[in-house]
Amino acid sequence: MKKFRMKKSLGQHFLTDKNIAKKIVNLAHLQENENVWEIGPGRGILTNELVDQKCILTCFEIDSDLIPLLKKRFNSKVELINVDILKINWQDYLPKEKVKIVANLPYQITSPFLYKVTKKAHNFSKVVLMIQKEVAKRIAADIGSKDYGKLTLKIQFYFNVDYGFTVGPQVFKPQPKVNSAVIILRPREDKPILEDEELFWHIVKVGFRNRRKMLRRNLRMLIPKPQVEKLKSLCNIALTRRAETLSESEFIELYDGIRKLKRDNDLD
Repeated sequence: MKKFRMKKSLGQHFLTDKNIAKKIVNLAHLQENENVWEIGPGRGILTNELVDQKCILTCFEIDSDLIPLLKKRFNSKVELINVDILKINWQDYLPKEKVKIVANLPYQITSPFLYKVTKKAHNFSKVVLMIQKEVAKRIAADIGSKDYGKLTLKIQFYFNVDYGFTVGPQVFKPQPKVNSAVIILRPREDKPILEDEELFWHIVKVGFRNRRKMLRRNLRMLIPKPQVEKLKSLCNIALTRRAETLSESEFIELYDGIRKLKRDNDLD
């Protein structure tokens, strides 16, 4: 077997501390024969703790050079799939039963991976991820904080979010330049039901496009100025506010008003 070399292009920072791996797995509360996905198993330190839980483990690893190492270490105890998790059709790999995701996620795929998770939220019973601390803070942020934004709203729309614990760079090889953190996502039972989620997320995106501008200015990118004025009478939200001060329910109220305007005025 040829000697493995780290690949900066894949953002490889392998966890080296077994105690951290155990803490991550403990947060998942795994049951025997439960379906689990691990993304980016690397050298297998977290994989080893998952195998000990006797779960049905599927590992997605983009680096083909790691596959022989993982096969030799775990043999038939895991299903190894050598693919880019962002480029495959997840439906092809999802079982009928719900899945838990447990992973030390490469920093560079965090946001696109999380957005894909939201699209399949109903397929997962829990998601436990170690990611860059800065992103974890944004996901778990409170309304009005500097970290609060469209990523916060997106993840919290589909999941209840808990911040697990912070992890320093010293437990990785090579060491990253930033801290990491573990977050726990649980699908919401009270997720809002919207007829046009695409429009809702477009409104959120437009609202946060220029964070320091008032809603009435940003919304002109979505509807004409006269319609922005009409919107004032359709919702109880002061359009002089900024998007970072709006709660999920207030964004939904804004969505309802804009949707009515578009329907009544045949706006594209």
